[in-house]
Amino acid sequence: MRRATLLLLTATITLAARGAAAPESVWSRLPRGIPADSLAPALRRLESAGPADVAGGAAYALGQFHLARGEYHLAATAFGRAAARLQGIERASARYRQGLAWLGEGEAARARAAFEEVAMLSESHRALSQLGLAQCYALTGETDQELNVLRRLLDRPAGEAEPAALARYAALCDRQHRTTEARAARERLAQRWPRSFEAALLGAPEPAPKP
Repeated sequence: MRRATLLLLTATITLAARGAAAPESVWSRLPRGIPADSLAPALRRLESAGPADVAGGAAYALGQFHLARGEYHLAATAFGRAAARLQGIERASARYRQGLAWLGEGEAARARAAFEEVAMLSESHRALSQLGLAQCYALTGETDQELNVLRRLLDRPAGEAEPAALARYAALCDRQHRTTEARAARERLAQRWPRSFEAALLGAPEPAPKP
C-alpha cells in the first residue's frame, strides 16, 4: 500500500509541476542568477518584508522549493501561508499543493481537508484534487472509499489526472478479482493516454494481498 501511494504521489507532483510557477512579481525581485542554496533565505526575506501579494508569492515559491526537496512539512506550512495571502486561482493552487505536501508527510486528514476544499472551489483543480483525495484513502487503507472516489473521477474525462486514476483503479480491481473492470480501465488508459508514464508501465496485474 505504501509503495503504491508513493508512486501515485510522485505522479501527482509531476502533474502539479506543470504551470506551477509562483506569481511573476516574486521572480522579478530576486537577484538574477541566484544560486539554489541562496534561494530559500531570499524568499523568506521577501515573504517577511513584501506586501501581501509578494509575500504570498514568496511563500508559494518557498513551498515549491521544499516540495522539490522532499521536505514535505516545510512545504505544507509554506503553501498554507501562501494560501492565506493569495486570492482566486492562486489561492486554490497553493491549497492544492499544500494537500500534496501533507500527503507526502503522511498526514492524510490534513491532506484530505485541503483537497476537499479545492475540489469545491476550483473547477480547474477538481480532477487532480479528487485524485489526491483518493490517495488519502489509500494512505489510510480505506479501499472502498478510494474506489468510490476513483469511480466518480473516471465517470467523465479527467484531464491529466486520468492516467494515474485509471492505473490505480485497475490495480485495485485486480486485488478484488474484478477482471472485467480492470481490463476496461487498462484499455481506456492505453487508448486515451498511450504516451503516458502509466501506460508505459502496463503489465501483469498486481497480486492479491494475502488474507
